[in-house]
Amino acid sequence: MKHSIVWAALLLAGCAGAPQVEKVTQIYVCAAEDCGPAGQSYTAPQLLRAVYRLLEKNDGKDFTICSSDIQSRNCQSEGVAYFVQGGPIPGVGSQASGKMEKVKLDAANQAIKGTMSSYLRFVGIPLACVPHDTTVAVRGIDEITITDEPYYCNWMAVGNMTASFSFAVESVDFDKGRIGGYWSHSVVGNAGGKGAGYAVLQFPETMPRGENWLRGGAADPKAAQ
Repeated sequence: MKHSIVWAALLLAGCAGAPQVEKVTQIYVCAAEDCGPAGQSYTAPQLLRAVYRLLEKNDGKDFTICSSDIQSRNCQSEGVAYFVQGGPIPGVGSQASGKMEKVKLDAANQAIKGTMSSYLRFVGIPLACVPHDTTVAVRGIDEITITDEPYYCNWMAVGNMTASFSFAVESVDFDKGRIGGYWSHSVVGNAGGKGAGYAVLQFPETMPRGENWLRGGAADPKAAQ
């Protein structure tokens, strides 16, 4: 019976956190001060390798999650939040940062894989969450998703829950070290809740000036040939 409850929680967490790919009609990119729809200038393999270089450069470094909108794609306020019913305690669950480590390129499967650490809070108090597998899948020039495997969290030794997170990428700004898109987050267990919206992942390290990872390195396409 116990195992059935655990598997049910994992299934519910996974379903609640499905990427909102239907909201993304095209991916917008900025690189070497040149911005526009990715599909007009680049291929999916180029985008895969460029995103890999951004994540590799930030391997083991905390990134910030900001509430944003598709019009500005700027960091409006730090963190994303949603209502959570924590047993008898209603409150706000939130996440304002995370860290991706052990970043590896899986070119054969058009993916980037790594280990994610998610820093969650409930009513302002940090949760203890286990590091977990995450996959950045580049299924096409206009379809990139970030999906965390469902993972265990504990709140103040009494709240046990399974969390999930997914992200449908809508924009990548290599110059500013930003990935924008539609997030989905959920928790099930002793606490339950889910939320969704548009956010920006802000990484501390950016593409160096004078380079263009989408072209293979140098900002001048001729220099990359």
